[in-house]
Amino acid sequence: MTQVALVGCGAMGEIVARSVYPALGGLAAAIDPDPARAAAVAGLTGARPFRSLAEAQREIQVDAVDVRVPHHLHAAVTLEAFRSGCHVLVEKPFATTLSDARAMVEAAERTGLVLAVAENYPHLRAVADARAALEAGRIGEVLALRSTRAYRVGGVWVRDGWRHGRGPSGGILLDQGTHQVSLLRRLGGAVEAVSATGNADTVSLTLRMASGVVAQSLLTWSVPGPAAQAEATVLGSGGRLDVVVDYDNDEGGCHVWTPAGTERLGKENYYDSHRLMIEDWLGAISTSRAPVVPGAEGLEDLAVVLAAAESVANGGAFVEVEAGRS
Repeated sequence: MTQVALVGCGAMGEIVARSVYPALGGLAAAIDPDPARAAAVAGLTGARPFRSLAEAQREIQVDAVDVRVPHHLHAAVTLEAFRSGCHVLVEKPFATTLSDARAMVEAAERTGLVLAVAENYPHLRAVADARAALEAGRIGEVLALRSTRAYRVGGVWVRDGWRHGRGPSGGILLDQGTHQVSLLRRLGGAVEAVSATGNADTVSLTLRMASGVVAQSLLTWSVPGPAAQAEATVLGSGGRLDVVVDYDNDEGGCHVWTPAGTERLGKENYYDSHRLMIEDWLGAISTSRAPVVPGAEGLEDLAVVLAAAESVANGGAFVEVEAGRS
């Protein structure tokens, strides 16, 4: 069995330790510079607590590393794991700079180790059903895409303060932007350029898709929102479809509307995707196949978000997206 070390025992690390890893055989190590947090997560999974990855590797066998640290630390932990011969699953956003993201992808290619990104949307059945409906021409010619991520951030997500403000991991565009970019790219293909306006808490994006389809995205974490929301809508010449995401219950799915009526495809809870991501990563390791969201996809999503950040800084001017640009 793959021996997994969880690096980062904050909000996201505790969620996967509590809800996913016990059913997968537990963890080998729970790693956090805060000993109390490491011990708490270790108690959930049967892991041994450590302060650092290096300390854990001196004591036990570690085959794979699940990285759940603040965004600006993703690259350092990932590269450390690769240097020690470990496969990696890294939380979104993939990194905070394109130079770091490229170094992570190159390290995976050089070592032959699996690099997967913990990006939820490609693992949702609603997104897969939406893609299948589009490919089958269920709503005719696709004319426009829209995504919305509107909620109020709070609780454990703001406990440590690093998501807010203008720090290296702060702001909704970096924290949630790759989610929505991943969703739009799954439904509409490549993004060539982006214009964006807003602030640390609310951002609006206009994306120029390679297909010529019109696309927009709105991100805000300053308003209350229902647990189930249509986070993406595709408008076509013969109808529309909504990707509905449910955070509390099992009512998420793809809703297809045409003049003939409405069809609801699937039922799921958003948080099921955490289990699916980890199972996919471990399956990629054991079978030597590519994960659903490899590092290269995380790099592409990040490139769009960083272009959007550049656009905000330049008054909303369109910025070309280049995954290879530093």
